[in-house]
Amino acid sequence: MRAISRDHAVIIKNATASGFDALGGVSRAAEALKVGTPVLTKYASHGEQWCESFIRFDLAVEMDRRTGHPFMLNAMTQLVRDEKVSDFGAVTASAILRLDGVLDDVVREVARAIEDGHADAAERQAVRRRIVAAQQALARLDATMTGAC
Repeated sequence: MRAISRDHAVIIKNATASGFDALGGVSRAAEALKVGTPVLTKYASHGEQWCESFIRFDLAVEMDRRTGHPFMLNAMTQLVRDEKVSDFGAVTASAILRLDGVLDDVVREVARAIEDGHADAAERQAVRRRIVAAQQALARLDATMTGAC
């Protein structure tokens, strides 16, 4: 029996999926990490048959290095500290409004970045942080919609 709860599994799976997205999708992640697409797909899958299949540590480290964002490190920190799982929970009107706010943050950050006709490195990084937050929120919503493990 594993010490990883269903909520913790969702955190790991969502972080894995966000990392794959940041690498350009599962196919590009497979090329970058030198692992087959089917293997990587199960690591991000919330399907019942893959609920207990998690990304290998070496791949998680390499993914975080290549994306320049600590997807897996953040997830592991949250699990080690046993922090409350912060997700949208049940789909409610207020949860959707929170999601709308997260997506609006992306749009506002992009508008700010391109206001002068050029997005510098700091502005691009700020946009990426907003996109990552939105991807994680959407992944939680997707997991809720699919009845994730």
